[in-house]
Amino acid sequence: MNRLYLFYFSMMVFVYSVSAQQVESEFSFATDFNVRPTFVEGNSPFFVNSGKWIYLGKTADFDEPGLYFYDTISKTRIYRPIPLEIYYQNHPTQFLGQIETKGKRLPLTVYEFLFYDETTKRAGFVIENKDKSINTKRYLFMGWDLATNNIDVVEFIYEIGKDDKKSFAQSSAIGYSQEDNTGYFTFAVDNDLKDDESEDVTAFIYKIQNQNLTKLQEYKSKFYPYTPEFHPDSKQILIASYAEAFQNRNPTGYLYKINSDSLLKLSIPSTPYGISFSKDGKFLYIAASDTGEVRKYNTDNLSDIKTSKWGTHGHKLGFWKDGELVWVRNSGLHIYDPITLKQKTVIPTKKFYKKHVNVSGSTFLPFQKLLLRNILEDPAGGAANRILVSP
Repeated sequence: MNRLYLFYFSMMVFVYSVSAQQVESEFSFATDFNVRPTFVEGNSPFFVNSGKWIYLGKTADFDEPGLYFYDTISKTRIYRPIPLEIYYQNHPTQFLGQIETKGKRLPLTVYEFLFYDETTKRAGFVIENKDKSINTKRYLFMGWDLATNNIDVVEFIYEIGKDDKKSFAQSSAIGYSQEDNTGYFTFAVDNDLKDDESEDVTAFIYKIQNQNLTKLQEYKSKFYPYTPEFHPDSKQILIASYAEAFQNRNPTGYLYKINSDSLLKLSIPSTPYGISFSKDGKFLYIAASDTGEVRKYNTDNLSDIKTSKWGTHGHKLGFWKDGELVWVRNSGLHIYDPITLKQKTVIPTKKFYKKHVNVSGSTFLPFQKLLLRNILEDPAGGAANRILVSP
């Protein structure tokens, strides 16, 4: 009788969790080159503008530079053109190349969008500048004053020379802190993409504050910076690296503590698709997609680690409310206790999607909501997005 009661009670908790789940909104926008301005869907959307908007993608290279967002309040898609051509016309000697009459007009490409915030009236992105007649590539940070709609910061970051046939550059957004109006991002250059053994990747951590770009750290690694995670309250950044378990490459992570300017190395699981800080920043969680291994680190003592084994094919890890750490897998939203790392319940993805599921690109607005993104719901169109709010 007791066992029957316990089974009934656990099933009721599961049913309540599933039925109480709220879908705040849903949307899908497919890449379209036939309209103006064009729309190219990005693979990694993220929350911007104090969490009110979601960055969706940008225009094609042959079109005017611009960014697309989804407004979670009005539930509409928003387009914002970037005054890049105006700045180029006023400062042509700062850049390689010239404006063309056909095809790609500007020798400038928005290489990585970083942040957009209407409260502080600031936006930022990394630009790639190259001339089609030579192989030289320049990378610059640009700051955008949203109040005046002017580019007001242009800072050189790196140049790959015309004779360099092996190097490749990569940049990633880290996050934006409204508290001190500061954005963070990584930029890295691999001297030889075919060399996996040498520490031939030079990585930089930058901050942009009050129109001033500062290089906080520079380090050498075998790996590109991967899936950086920012904890704005404790001013910590986790930068991972990517390697699959069968490669036996021993991926390395870097915990950067901004206030103390300390960069700490740590061993991390393979394919670290899941990375999240606790609400107070005292703990760091990293989950592996290919093995299901999860590690919980004490950020004040990185040798203090608790490990567990979860399921595979996970794409994002995060909190949507206190006490519920969610491992977003193709099969469902697997919810864990952040202290014990034991599973509490599962919400199947079939509740939200009827066809095949791959939730790559899903993302959290920490302790508030989850953008669940299925890239297989409609292969002919864009990703099927659901914004979920925890009960």
